[in-house]
Amino acid sequence: MKCILICTHRRANPNQPSCGARGANTIKQTLAEVVAKDGLPLKVEEIQCLGECELGPNLRFIPAGPVFHHVDLQQVPTIMSTAKAFLNT
Repeated sequence: MKCILICTHRRANPNQPSCGARGANTIKQTLAEVVAKDGLPLKVEEIQCLGECELGPNLRFIPAGPVFHHVDLQQVPTIMSTAKAFLNT
């Protein structure tokens, strides 16, 4: 099954950027709700690090899909459009 991975890592030092500190959990929950509402065959899962905390929140479509950086709730419609196209590949 295809999946959206979203980093929810929160660094211990609040002076270092992290996806979790920038609202990744809320974004993950919103994406999961939209996927369920639309009945898409897609999982939304959290991951502890995608290796680019400075650019976070980050998410990635797997397998071999696009990566999104600096994600916020306003991007959910764009991400969902991408998800629907990704499912057709």
